[in-house]
Amino acid sequence: MDYKKALLNKLLEKYEKSKIFSGKSKVERRIKIDFTKKEFPHYDLENVEAKENIHYALKELEGEGVIEIKWAKFEEGNIVEKVFLNTQNLEKAYEIAKREPKESILNRMAEKLLNLKKDVKENWLSDFIDFELENIKAKNYPAYLPKEEDLMELTLKALKGIDEKGDEELLERVFSKRYLKGSKEFEKVRAKVFAVLKEFFLKEDVEEKEAFEKIGIVKTIEEILFFGSLKVSLKGNILDFSLFPFGASLNSLSIKELQIIDLSCEKIITVENKANFYYLLKDADLREDFILYLGGFYSPSKRLFLEKLYEFIKEKNKPVKIFHWGDIDLGGFKIFLKLKEIIPDLIPLYMDRETLIKYKDLGEPLEKVYEEKLRNLLEKQDFKEFHDVIKEMLKLGIRLEQEAVIS
Repeated sequence: MDYKKALLNKLLEKYEKSKIFSGKSKVERRIKIDFTKKEFPHYDLENVEAKENIHYALKELEGEGVIEIKWAKFEEGNIVEKVFLNTQNLEKAYEIAKREPKESILNRMAEKLLNLKKDVKENWLSDFIDFELENIKAKNYPAYLPKEEDLMELTLKALKGIDEKGDEELLERVFSKRYLKGSKEFEKVRAKVFAVLKEFFLKEDVEEKEAFEKIGIVKTIEEILFFGSLKVSLKGNILDFSLFPFGASLNSLSIKELQIIDLSCEKIITVENKANFYYLLKDADLREDFILYLGGFYSPSKRLFLEKLYEFIKEKNKPVKIFHWGDIDLGGFKIFLKLKEIIPDLIPLYMDRETLIKYKDLGEPLEKVYEEKLRNLLEKQDFKEFHDVIKEMLKLGIRLEQEAVIS
């Protein structure tokens, strides 16, 4: 074993995590290793050969001016108590350890982030870069990026790709090939990219799959499920979906190309859960109802479809009411608010206090952290239409999934 390298790496690692390195130390402290079994298990007093090899390595390092040895009282040259790093000779210490200084790595990371910032269009990505540059300025590694530089570069390329592609919907492997030069490269940094998206773009609790669907990176071409008397023009053909009494679907490529010719209904209902979508179909009337399965936070394709529906209604001045039926929980409320960005006059359906009370026996218990998040919503005017039901949720200590209503 290379004891010189092992000892110096341990000392330099402590130094790089210390307040001395970050410049925050208000008192003069020394970087040290206590030669205990816990901190340096290689130092076994009963293993004479290993002990002597370590002593030899330590004396060589002391001779090169990178450490100072403190021997145990009355055991000079026999038992080591502590070893101190000489912070006045760090360059030599890094050279012997064959270790690149953290400061050099951080400077290189900062340069890559600054280069990326020159090209980004989206504010959320710019905010993320500024956040990580502040971390580096404080001499910390970026919080959301891998320490391994090859993976960090790959993560930054993926984020740049998301920024460049805009609203275009791409299969994950196509995205990976186009922006990362390999169809499987995105898998290596998927978790890191998701963490950045969740914190800086979505700013809400969302599953990984939904997050990527929302920005238009999908495992397969998305299909949108709906029911109603909708007529569209697609590639020169007229499609009449009133001929499908049990619902129909269109993929995202078709959604992009179609033009709405007619929509005959009195109300539109978007539904979060597929089981509830089919439940509504049982009593649906083609003359009155248009029902759309949403499946959580909308993707770019679903957003486009909703925009086309809403624009058509407004343009033709049709007296159509639009409802959303989701879970009575944090996710359901947040999905509703995101939908209101597209449909300002959206109305919640079965997401009220009365529904919660009626099905309370089928509710799921709230955890303390969850309760606190609900209480925070009571202070936000955006969630005002849900304040009554939130108060009842806190009183009963439950949340309600929409499947409970049809069980």
